[in-house]
Amino acid sequence: MTTTTQNYSHTVDKTYSLNLSQKLQRLALKVCCNTAPALGVKVALYHFMHTRKRRPYALKELPPELHTATLSYRNGHIVTHTWGCGDKIIYLVHGWESNSRWMKGFITPLLKDGYKVIAFDMPAHGRSSKQATHLGDFAATLEFVISVYGKPFGIVAHSFGGTATVLLLSKNQDLLPKKLCLIAPMKSLDSHFQVFNTVTGLSETIMDKLFLTLKKHYALEAKKTDITQLIKSIKIPGLLIHDENDRLIPVTVANHLATAWTGARYLKTNDLGHRKILQDSQVIREATDYILGPN
Repeated sequence: MTTTTQNYSHTVDKTYSLNLSQKLQRLALKVCCNTAPALGVKVALYHFMHTRKRRPYALKELPPELHTATLSYRNGHIVTHTWGCGDKIIYLVHGWESNSRWMKGFITPLLKDGYKVIAFDMPAHGRSSKQATHLGDFAATLEFVISVYGKPFGIVAHSFGGTATVLLLSKNQDLLPKKLCLIAPMKSLDSHFQVFNTVTGLSETIMDKLFLTLKKHYALEAKKTDITQLIKSIKIPGLLIHDENDRLIPVTVANHLATAWTGARYLKTNDLGHRKILQDSQVIREATDYILGPN
């Protein structure tokens, strides 16, 4: 496999375009950080761990014949959706500021005899309770959902959810699925910081303090969340899909990941970006054929 390498900086695609209200919040946050840095770090931490408000999706937007459950989790709840009743469980894991609805294109194609498909909303996302969350929490939530429904046969994970999935599997080898498909995964916690910094425009000093706060209170350290390193411990010849024109998570991330992931098949797409890739018929077909295909 030929790996291309290039320097890159994170830019914000249309998914992260800011409206007037958000631009005003950005300005207010910068003023707060400049005039009262200690308070500014606390406010920045709040925004880093809380998603922007979005309208909850309606259940009718998901494929029919689903069973929806609300699971008590920590100080809130997690909403899960289940299709099928087979023994082979396939989990769909969404990304940051996303939800189960974004993964719906994979549900019906995966519903073959013997399979069960489970999609769920991470904390502070979709129909789950609104609360602070972060990369480690995403991984812990996936582990919790698996403890409720059973060990995965397959996992299809997108973006931030892909990073959390690799983080979990690298720490708990007992949960390794037979099939793992990662779509446009984020490289590490540091990547999330870079995107957040692009959106907020905060100074390097404030970002450093924010980083140290997360490390101290939430046991999150960027170098320990780098999936191009963590993937080496996951002995699954999986499927990696990334778009060459992804402006949120550069394709160089997938290039490096593909090199580190022994036996993985790497599929590049064009002009789909970061979110439309989940709606593309070829991507859905490739992921489905891989999950349902021979080992």
